[in-house]
Amino acid sequence: MRTYSQLFWNLLMLLFTLALLYFGWEGYVLQKKVTELENRPSITVGVDRELEETVDKMENNLKAIADTEFELAGNPLETTRVVIARALLLDDASFLASLENRPRLSCTIDGIKPRAIVRLRNKNHVVGVGDSFEGYKVTEIVDNQIKLRRNGRSETLRVEAAGKDLAKKLAEGELDWNIE
Repeated sequence: MRTYSQLFWNLLMLLFTLALLYFGWEGYVLQKKVTELENRPSITVGVDRELEETVDKMENNLKAIADTEFELAGNPLETTRVVIARALLLDDASFLASLENRPRLSCTIDGIKPRAIVRLRNKNHVVGVGDSFEGYKVTEIVDNQIKLRRNGRSETLRVEAAGKDLAKKLAEGELDWNIE
């Protein structure tokens, strides 16, 4: 019986020695890879550089917008080139009307056949008495006002000037472009 126990013990020691050699070799290979990666030059991930370039570009665009002065001298009815912040215009009914789906009277032209320019949904409509546009019918045009009819309801529009505070802020560049 002693020979069986000695044989079993010797096989167990052989198995332990083989496992020790195997795990030692795997550790050596792993350590070699770690050393190779540690000695490698640092790598810059491409996404970080792209993100930095995008942020720089956006900051430059924001600075360019802040430095821009807007002028409406050429055509005061053309307001599509002006950046309008809703927060700045809360007290200005004419601009709020143009931002919403309500018509806004830009001007009237007196004469034998009076005309008016009405702005609705970012379009200027030149209309006369009896004309229709986008569901509205013009019933009367007088000095600086127009009467419209839609779905049996009558509505009177008046020419509204831009708010003095807004014009002053635009001229002096004191606009806060952050909208909350």
